[in-house]
Amino acid sequence: MIRKIPIRQLLPGMYVVDLHKHWLEHNIWQRRFMIRDEAHVQKLVYEGIEEVSIDLGRGIDVPPPPPPPERGSTEFERKFLSLAERFAPGPRQVSLGEERRRAARLLSDAGSMLNELMIAAQIGREVDAARLEPLVGKMMESIRRNPDALVPLARLKTRDAYAADHAVATAGLIIALGLQQGLPDPEIEKLAIGTMLKDIGQAALDETLITKPGMLSQAEYSTVKSHVEEGLAVLEATSRLSETSVAVVLEHHERYNGCGYPYRMAGDEISAAGRMAAIVDTYDAMTSDRPYRQAMSPALVLRQLFEQGGTQFDPTLVSAFVRTVGVYPVGTLVLLESGHLAVVDELHQDNLLSPLVRVIFHAGRRQYVAPVEVDLSRKIGNHYGQIVRAENYERWGLSPLRWQPA
Repeated sequence: MIRKIPIRQLLPGMYVVDLHKHWLEHNIWQRRFMIRDEAHVQKLVYEGIEEVSIDLGRGIDVPPPPPPPERGSTEFERKFLSLAERFAPGPRQVSLGEERRRAARLLSDAGSMLNELMIAAQIGREVDAARLEPLVGKMMESIRRNPDALVPLARLKTRDAYAADHAVATAGLIIALGLQQGLPDPEIEKLAIGTMLKDIGQAALDETLITKPGMLSQAEYSTVKSHVEEGLAVLEATSRLSETSVAVVLEHHERYNGCGYPYRMAGDEISAAGRMAAIVDTYDAMTSDRPYRQAMSPALVLRQLFEQGGTQFDPTLVSAFVRTVGVYPVGTLVLLESGHLAVVDELHQDNLLSPLVRVIFHAGRRQYVAPVEVDLSRKIGNHYGQIVRAENYERWGLSPLRWQPA
């Protein structure tokens, strides 16, 4: 049986019998042949082939479509189409690769500093918050140069240093959100310092309680919730924090509908700093592996934050946060129209729905392919099509850490 297909559906193992283009218009000398690998497909694309006919008796057929998306994912992506189209900040100043190298060193320094301050809190010594100011300044500079470097890297955490890594990651997120909101630098610095120190009170808690893999009892949960006021007590006794930093420490677990803790504040009773901190703290926690659950896809977490806008979180700030990290944040696994899975490597700030991706897997065949970088914003040379939806790594048996941007 002969089937005509667009070039984006062509796969290794298919047997081509017609290129549907005059032989003088390309340099493919064979008329009938087996597709060997992805590079063979790319060669046909380069030659301007747009569609082919394949013989199903001599090669494989087009795979069946992947399973349907989780309910609501496409609705979420449609709702943010207008946001993605409206958001267009200025050009980047430094290449992504160079900024990632700088950001990796900076994150290492910040993590070491946070560990020192947490140890100081544990043994009752002074927690000198002023030591964080130079690091926060460098983080702001890095995010300004290229926001796709530091923030995605900070999401990668080591199991034995989660507290420090989470503190640094949330600081990076709140800096990016503050810059997107156009806040002055001194205010962003205060937000970041508060975010770095917001969980310092956990130093007073039993570590086995913080890392418990199962559900907490009511008594255990009450103990964990005490870290907010414990942290503020430690910081007030040893540091001179700004009002904004104190608000972050005190209010990052408050919720917009009044169901948070420690004071069950609601709506505008919560400061803007506290409402911002609640969003970045929740996003980073949910996209990280924890003893009691696996990390969730960044795009799925964004959808949940959006759905909880107006209840758990400030809806205006949630929309701003989505514009900050992108509809498909760097590191997200996505399904393309061709049936391939790809990892988002870099965003186009003027076209958030068509990022630079790395194709790694074919969903229909459930098989790895040779990694290929594809710029989805370019119509020429892209035979993979556009993003259909975000996917979960676990659903396909893929490791999120293995495929994160280098």
